[in-house]
Amino acid sequence: MPIKPWKFGLIASVASLMLGSAAYADTIVLRGARVLTMDDAKPEAEAIALVDGKIAAVGTAADVEPYLKGATIYDLSADMLVMPAFQDSHNHLVWSSAQAEDISLADVSDEAGLRAAIEPVLATLPEGAWLRGGGWSVAVYKDPSAAALDKITGDRPAFFDDVDGHSGWANSAALKAAGITAETKDPDGGRIDRDASGNPTGMLREKAMALVHDIMPEYPDSQVDTGLEKAQAEAISYGISAIIDPGLEDWMIKGYERADAAGKLKLRVKAAIPIDAAAGVDHVQHVLDLQKQYKSPHFQIDSVKLFVDGVIETGTAALLEAYVGSNSAGDLLFTPEQINAIATAADKAGLRLHFHAIGDRAVRVALDASEAAKKANGTTDRRPQITHLELVDPADLERFAPLGVIANIQALWAYPETYIVDLTEPVLGPERSEWLYPFGALKKAGATIAGASDWSVSSMNPLEAIQIGVTRQDPEASNGRVLTPQHRLELDDMLRAYTVNAAFAAGDDSNSGTLTAGKRADVIVLDKDLRKIAPTEIDSAKVMLTLIDGEAVYQEQGLAAPTKQ
Repeated sequence: MPIKPWKFGLIASVASLMLGSAAYADTIVLRGARVLTMDDAKPEAEAIALVDGKIAAVGTAADVEPYLKGATIYDLSADMLVMPAFQDSHNHLVWSSAQAEDISLADVSDEAGLRAAIEPVLATLPEGAWLRGGGWSVAVYKDPSAAALDKITGDRPAFFDDVDGHSGWANSAALKAAGITAETKDPDGGRIDRDASGNPTGMLREKAMALVHDIMPEYPDSQVDTGLEKAQAEAISYGISAIIDPGLEDWMIKGYERADAAGKLKLRVKAAIPIDAAAGVDHVQHVLDLQKQYKSPHFQIDSVKLFVDGVIETGTAALLEAYVGSNSAGDLLFTPEQINAIATAADKAGLRLHFHAIGDRAVRVALDASEAAKKANGTTDRRPQITHLELVDPADLERFAPLGVIANIQALWAYPETYIVDLTEPVLGPERSEWLYPFGALKKAGATIAGASDWSVSSMNPLEAIQIGVTRQDPEASNGRVLTPQHRLELDDMLRAYTVNAAFAAGDDSNSGTLTAGKRADVIVLDKDLRKIAPTEIDSAKVMLTLIDGEAVYQEQGLAAPTKQ
């Protein structure tokens, strides 16, 4: 899965200043720019009026005239675009933001880079503290091992998650602390990489990562809170008003709870709790208890997360046929019976289903589980979703729409970069590679497509993902190769994925996703009208203003200040 560099930048600092300001106005009018409503009943307008955090009127200048007296008025230029705020349907906001305060191994490719990243932190740590972080990539650092870390860390335990969260890199001290030796058996759903003598190399795959994670100290509250504040500001600066966070642990829940209780959580967060094969059906009641406990306007737990498989680049994605040059087709992290039982129980309890599925076998199993739940429980409106969908067998495309399964896509990954060219296509072969990220085929089959970033695996800027969904090209090589051009989406498809369909995936479509009178005033202003620029220029557009509940939580420097009527 491709990545793009991410970090908290100056734009996040600017946005965070807005979060603490008294930027709310009882009535706001936006006019002068084209208004793209995403509402099929009234697709475009000239102006919009927002009153007390709701959309009061959408239409002509005459339609908003009754709201002008005493209003805060934004007179926008004709080349700007007003549209619904973006929603990110798969974003690990609190986990990634806490980890962002750790050591970053992004772009580290050799011992010198590893040393430069670790040694400054090593010198500042108190006795007994772990070295921790993430961001390393198998596509960049070719031979991670405990021995490579040991040269730098000595006997200080160190553990680093890879950029996609499916592999972990431990030094010898961390392996020792976790009791991982040559005699340690691979846990169900996980793999301990070993050398020719059977000794652990330091690489832990999938569920084997928990052997170390479970003994590591929790993040301090201060680090979680600082990271979340920065990450939220970054999201809002990209025009994001709501997310689905698909996999919370207790410390992550507490981080959201603290922000929400303090009135600092501006985003609306719908969250999922992971259930693995070992926890089984019994864990559904735990998720229900959390759902009852956390149900505020800005933070709700309403879903279960089911990791069906791993990732192609490490050979842990579950395929229908073996990887090229291998006798392995990867492994499912559940038996079909286990996942069907959990999905059916969760759906019956009123919880949504959020499946991680990369390989075509995993996608099929997730569809089967959704079908089993539907057959057992009757027609429901749970809106199950399968996320990632890197490889889908053509025979399964027509199943999405009848089952009501949402295709939760990360369009930013769908271009020919290192993960695709060097690590994916060679192990799939040319025939299967024609079905990588088959978004266009899913659309043709009638599937509802929701947009997401999987931050921090890749940038959370929706405009970057929208561009690649349309072009399927490297944004830095607009004349380069197009990845499976038959699977391109249109601009309107991608805009719907991040607005209408994302709101539908979150079960919030009656309140958001379109600029419709009566819905929440979650609105953004772009400096460019996306329909009037070349597809290769989409990611150059900037969010100039983000309004959540009618509150200006972000304003780009350069946007003309509003006036008071």
